[in-house]
Amino acid sequence: MMRSPLQPLAVLVLSALAAPLTATADATPPLPERLYKVPAIATPYKPVLTTEEKVAGLSLFWAEARSSFVHFDHVPDLAWDQVYMDYLAKVIAAPTTRDYYRVMMQLAPLLQDGHTNIYAPKELQAELYARPPLRTVLVEDKVLIERVGNPALQARLQPGEEIVAVDGEPVLQYGRQHIEPFVSASTPQDRALRTYSYQLLMGAAGKPVKLRVRTAAGAERDEMVERSGSYKGPERFVFKTLPGDIAYISIDHFESEESVKMFEMAMPEILKAKGLVIDVRRNGGGSSDFGLMILSWLSRQPIASAASYRRDDNAVSRAHASRAASWAPLASDGGYTEPHKEVFNGPVAVLIGAQTFSAAEDFTVAFRLMKRGVIVGEATGGSTGQPLFFALPGGGNARICVKRDVYPDGSLFVGKGVMPDVEVGRTVAALRSGADPVLDRAIAELRK
Repeated sequence: MMRSPLQPLAVLVLSALAAPLTATADATPPLPERLYKVPAIATPYKPVLTTEEKVAGLSLFWAEARSSFVHFDHVPDLAWDQVYMDYLAKVIAAPTTRDYYRVMMQLAPLLQDGHTNIYAPKELQAELYARPPLRTVLVEDKVLIERVGNPALQARLQPGEEIVAVDGEPVLQYGRQHIEPFVSASTPQDRALRTYSYQLLMGAAGKPVKLRVRTAAGAERDEMVERSGSYKGPERFVFKTLPGDIAYISIDHFESEESVKMFEMAMPEILKAKGLVIDVRRNGGGSSDFGLMILSWLSRQPIASAASYRRDDNAVSRAHASRAASWAPLASDGGYTEPHKEVFNGPVAVLIGAQTFSAAEDFTVAFRLMKRGVIVGEATGGSTGQPLFFALPGGGNARICVKRDVYPDGSLFVGKGVMPDVEVGRTVAALRSGADPVLDRAIAELRK
């Protein structure tokens, strides 16, 4: 049983319910509907919120986290009741809805969890979340352009060029001061990814961002880049046969059954191969079930997965002066099984990195438990679980992680990342040359 890191919290007072709680054998009590839909708090967008709305939104997020968040042990020094008191003054002082969400979006990161976030209303997205049609990455303490996904911009910026400053500030300083306070992340690698890749260049659509760019040869120039324009990313699924009859497939999401269908379409070629590489380095997750469906093509045995728990501390335990968080295991069917007439029996390598997140981490954990092959690359993002979504005042919304996943032996990967069997990191030289040392090492491992 894990000790709770929570200090004594401020008393949460709920108003009495007007109707009595009744239930029959064939009826669901109406209590949860009336408690958790919060229509009085989840008001539509307007430019200025009332003081009552601002306080209600803060109170709702704070209370939901206090009752259900599963990773308070990852932030042992966080006094959640004091956070509430500190943020009361901040949200009350916010003059506009935009200002209110700029404050609230710095609240969720204090919990240091990648599945715990506060999002601004859609009416403010163009003002807060717009970014240029390019992607950057932090490699060896340098922020490099990884991809330019717009033809017009490709004439000005090239992959491998370094961004040394943003709006006149050194890029690492800019990231720490202006971006990191808004980043919800469970691990240093996920925080770096979100700070210097996903969120670095976000801002108002109508305000260009000034970039100081350095070429590989050392020449520097300034570029004013609009936060607009279509972005064409890499292919979501790629299948090819590499030299030596090694089948390679990249899968960048588990959001739909599309990932399973693409894998199944490739199975006739995979079955002919001498080895298989499954690349989930860009896979941001979705549903763990789709990952298990793919793994079912690699074995006839039931596929084990991470052990899952929910918080089970309750008011009765607190009344008995218990200060320990208790955990209730979630039901498990003993392992996923999907029989296939043929499965691939050859050696397998899975490629991972910091972008491997959520359900893709569940996939990697299950693959490791299968003992089916080697995992190559860098530590994953270190965040999975079931988020609880709820609406906030002014059209915004939030989520809180309410499911705790661990290895079956109880060891942690949330807050750390799933570690590779063979660690191979990205380098500046490799990005600039187009080389892929992670894939090269995986192929070498398969050929052993």
